[in-house]
Amino acid sequence: MAQLLLNVVVLGFWSGSFISYSLLVNYISNGLNVWAAVIPVLLLIIAFVFPLFGKKSHYCNWVCPLGSLQEVVGKSVKYKFYIRPRYLKFLNYFRDGLWALLMLLMWAGVCFEWMDYELFTAFIFQQASTAVLVLAIVFLLLSCVVVRPYCRFVCPTGTLFRISQNTK
Repeated sequence: MAQLLLNVVVLGFWSGSFISYSLLVNYISNGLNVWAAVIPVLLLIIAFVFPLFGKKSHYCNWVCPLGSLQEVVGKSVKYKFYIRPRYLKFLNYFRDGLWALLMLLMWAGVCFEWMDYELFTAFIFQQASTAVLVLAIVFLLLSCVVVRPYCRFVCPTGTLFRISQNTK
């Protein structure tokens, strides 16, 4: 619990450090200055290298500030909805389909704006749009009754990690 709270406070609110598609596209487009971005580089190592040593989804489960916040909020309510396997399968297909659509739009050069609506920006609430803040609150409320709903069923960045790790 202490680690989750530290992730939320230090990585989320204090330093605003998290891995998002905006960050990845920025690094691909403009290059990466390792010394100017030490924390994001360490997060990228955790996200992409730890799985090679058997720590699959380590970033999403133990480091991501948004995942940690959902986990902390989720622990406030003992009762969780049981999601039937067929609905879980549908939600997994939804997540994968959403990711494929977003990648197609991005690769076609049609729509990069979706990255502005990733919920990670809610940690920098002075810069976050009202829509992002509202969505973040909705998913936090949902996390009271469903385990990490944004991470499991929507997050494009987490889907990229899952695909790169070849896991579901």
